[in-house]
Amino acid sequence: MKFTLLFMKRYGQACAIARALDVIGERWSLLLVRELTLGPRRYRDLATGLPGIPSHLLAARLKDLQAAGVITRRTLPAPADVTVYELTGAGRALQPALKELLDWGMRYGPEPSQDDVSQPSWPLLAAVGRPSALPAGQVCELRVGPEFFYLSSDAGTLTVRRGPAPDGDAVVTMSADTFYSLLTGQTTVTDAVRHATVDGDTGIARRALEPLAAAALTEPTPAM
Repeated sequence: MKFTLLFMKRYGQACAIARALDVIGERWSLLLVRELTLGPRRYRDLATGLPGIPSHLLAARLKDLQAAGVITRRTLPAPADVTVYELTGAGRALQPALKELLDWGMRYGPEPSQDDVSQPSWPLLAAVGRPSALPAGQVCELRVGPEFFYLSSDAGTLTVRRGPAPDGDAVVTMSADTFYSLLTGQTTVTDAVRHATVDGDTGIARRALEPLAAAALTEPTPAM
């Protein structure tokens, strides 16, 4: 890693904060980590999840974060047989810092404008780790537009992964409008379920969605 950092911009300070920023302080780097928090993603998915990033800069940031040991690249086994990027242990260790930045942004950051882009995975990050009444071993798949999420619980707290939930106990298909209304407290869980399509156990669906309502986020409603 020391050899790699010679080719990155460095602060040249013997301070742990500065040395951390030597690795993840470049523009887009932490947002790349954000995009991989809920699971592996293909290059084109990362480009979609980071609207506005030039292709050459995305490739450069991926290369830098791989060299620094924050992310890794692998090929999924057949039949998928696609190349994905995912967090390493060092990358996953950034999750508490991302959570603190998320909380800080909600408390002190500027209000989003109506022109700001939003994606379902971003507000879901605020719900991760919140208390959940979803019993261990029971799973809900949440579909919002083209996005699929796997909601479950671990030690009484919500976990979220990107992708479909194999053999889920409930599958909830929800419009973006209903999803954001739930997150902002404009819609209750009961009403959200009523306006969604639920296949499977409706009780499981309600329990899975409760931590999302508790997130009480303020997000612009995207055009989907």
